[in-house]
Amino acid sequence: MSTAAVVPSAAAAQDFSAGGPNWYMDAMKIAPIHDAGITGEGVTIAVLDGGLYLDALTLQGADIEVPDFDGCPDPLDYAPTQYTQLQHGTAVTSLIVGNGTSESGEGPRGIAPDVHILYYGMLQGAANEARDCEAFYSDVLDDAVARGADIVTMSGGYSFLHQEISQPTYDSVTKALQAGVVVIGALPNNDSTSVHVLNTTNGVLNVASVDATAAPAKKKYSEENMTDPNTDVVAPGIQVAGIGFNDTWGMTAWNGNSAAAPLVAGLVALGMQKWPDATPEQLMQSLIRNTGSTPHELEWSATFGHGVVNATRFIAEDPTQYPDESPLFTDEQFPTFDEVYNPPSPTPTPEPVERPQSQLPMVLVSLALVVLLALAALAGVIILIVFVVKRSRRVPDDS
Repeated sequence: MSTAAVVPSAAAAQDFSAGGPNWYMDAMKIAPIHDAGITGEGVTIAVLDGGLYLDALTLQGADIEVPDFDGCPDPLDYAPTQYTQLQHGTAVTSLIVGNGTSESGEGPRGIAPDVHILYYGMLQGAANEARDCEAFYSDVLDDAVARGADIVTMSGGYSFLHQEISQPTYDSVTKALQAGVVVIGALPNNDSTSVHVLNTTNGVLNVASVDATAAPAKKKYSEENMTDPNTDVVAPGIQVAGIGFNDTWGMTAWNGNSAAAPLVAGLVALGMQKWPDATPEQLMQSLIRNTGSTPHELEWSATFGHGVVNATRFIAEDPTQYPDESPLFTDEQFPTFDEVYNPPSPTPTPEPVERPQSQLPMVLVSLALVVLLALAALAGVIILIVFVVKRSRRVPDDS
């Protein structure tokens, strides 16, 4: 497919990197949206990641809940100096709700600072080590949906999830979509040589990253543009604000699709607050139709997906004008569209039939009474005969 319509020409002509690691705030023009009172209030985002340093300055004042979830260790149970375990999840969360401060002064700014965060440490464990959480993605997703999550986003952890390409994952995503939950996954940072469960699951919004000039991420071992057949949208994710990556809790910059996914999650939350009557399916339609700097026909490429997200257009356009149908389904992946949106009606349980009570017990009772009466009558006759016989023996003989 042609990519001409999805590359944001205006954004590509402007370099936002001079704004420092928080360049994404200017590039996405978030300040005017916040000034209009659209901050994600009333929306819940479930973040699935590693350890979390809740005492980071940029997270102070944020509405963060860490559920007591069986199967995963407490993601808060780390020393502040365990940066390897804490940096990724803390940086991801700060891109959603960060207040802009850190130990070095400026810190990450959150795109949706007033959302409620449900934080799950399902990806705990140091890099290249086994995951500490025994629960699977399907378990955590089910719990997040049950607790009222509107959006569920996960960045990374793919090497730990290959064993989860299974029906339970598809079933959980199906239930989440049926409950009106938006499910987001970051694409792998390496070129797409492996298959990961979320990125090949229908209905999931897959996110890749671009830099401050809207140039796509590069392959890990070359300068070629990253491509992935599962790309849906791209968002800022290269040299964006992070925290904990330089073994301090001051701000630094970091790279990856892991950073782009939470920014998209926060943007969807802004859209949910602005357009509360829109369905999640209509919001996804709006997100992919309003990419780039100018209106365009719906197109796709393996590098940009449907294009670079455009926060201004996404917030300004009424999503209810678009089809109430998810655009995130292909014929080659599962669950199928019909499995999610047109499931077979459950077979109704037949009403119990009240059986007429048998008349046999009454018949037996009546028969027993008849027999008893007959026996009583017979006994009476016998007694009478015996009495008569005895009387007759006592009559005197007249001869």
